Amino acid sequence: MIVKLKNQSNKYQDLSPKLSYFVIGIEANDYRILNNYGKPYLYPSKIFDILDNTIPKDWITEYGEEGEVYSYPKKLNSIGFFEDFFDGKNKAVAEFWHVVNQRLSNAA
Repeated sequence: MIVKLKNQSNKYQDLSPKLSYFVIGIEANDYRILNNYGKPYLYPSKIFDILDNTIPKDWITEYGEEGEVYSYPKKLNSIGFFEDFFDGKNKAVAEFWHVVNQRLSNAA
C-alpha cells in the first residue's frame, strides 16, 4: 500500500506532500509509515491520498468491533511489538528493520 500526504500541515511537519510513503501497517484504520526521520509512527488515514491500495497477501488482517482494520506483516503483528521497538529492545528493532528492508527491496 502506498500513500501520499494530501496537504502540508503544521501538525505533521515530519511528512511531505511531495513524497510517497509505503504503509508498513494499519492500526484502527491509521497508517503506520516511516516518516521523513525514519520513525515508524501512526498517522490518520484521512490525511493521505491512496496511490496503491494493495495490502500484501502475507499480512494478517483483523477487524475490530466497529469494523476498523488492523493489518500487519506476521512478524510485526504481536501484541506489544511496537512498544518493544520504541523501548529499544534489540529483538524487536532487528525484526522491524529486517521486515521493512525486505518489503522495500521487493518494491524496488
